[in-house]
Amino acid sequence: MKHLGVKRNEVTKDGLFSVGEMECMGCCVNAPMITVADYSNGSEGYTYNYYEDVTPKRVVEIVEMLRKGGKLPHGTQNSKRIKSVPEGGNSTLHGEPKPPPCRDLDSC
Repeated sequence: MKHLGVKRNEVTKDGLFSVGEMECMGCCVNAPMITVADYSNGSEGYTYNYYEDVTPKRVVEIVEMLRKGGKLPHGTQNSKRIKSVPEGGNSTLHGEPKPPPCRDLDSC
């Protein structure tokens, strides 16, 4: 909001950006993240692009690239991650989990 010079739900003077808040984007493992509505196919054919693992600096870079008409890959913005795998690889669940002591958990 500081970079764009707007308050929440205000639109920038050029009409390109506004800042809102979403309750849940369903991807906590890749937080923090932002959503950008893409209206390049018109107001009826818009889509949402999700940019994950962002930093404040990266959000400004994304905004400026979009302002210039650039396209950038959505998804994780951390080059050391692949989708939702943590940086450096998995650290847990390397093998098969132990089964419960009995199949009927209510009778255990």
